[in-house]
Amino acid sequence: MAKRTKPYLLHASIRPDADVDYESYPFGIPAVREIANIDFHPNVTFFVGENGSGKSTVMEGIAVALGFGTEGGTKNVRFQSAGSVSPLHDSLRLARGVPKPRDEYFLRAESFFNVASYMDETGYLEGYGGRSLHTQSHGESFMAVLLNELRKRAANPS
Repeated sequence: MAKRTKPYLLHASIRPDADVDYESYPFGIPAVREIANIDFHPNVTFFVGENGSGKSTVMEGIAVALGFGTEGGTKNVRFQSAGSVSPLHDSLRLARGVPKPRDEYFLRAESFFNVASYMDETGYLEGYGGRSLHTQSHGESFMAVLLNELRKRAANPS
């Protein structure tokens, strides 16, 4: 498999025709208010900022716009423990490249506990090293995802 020279997700921005009220949630949050054009690196893009600056809100908006559930996981993980979802995803314009990834994963720290519970409930532990993610520390469970689920997917694209 050839290494990507460009990311699949190239840019994210607020749609010019979006009805945006910068005085209301989520558009009043600093990171959301300042979105002009996010350019993504082919390997990794870091969002860095103070607590409460809106990094997670921006990531959630992008993930939902790409078709993920708000809690994280694969696109097949569909549950919602929180009552509402930010409307940011409806206002985003995403520029995508080719080829489309064969598999994707939204690794979200805030709701990873809920994803781990969902994996226990569904019985799908094979992709996570065969052990409940709740029987491991937070760091160990993240590594289980990285080393088992994501590595397996990268090695066996189908």
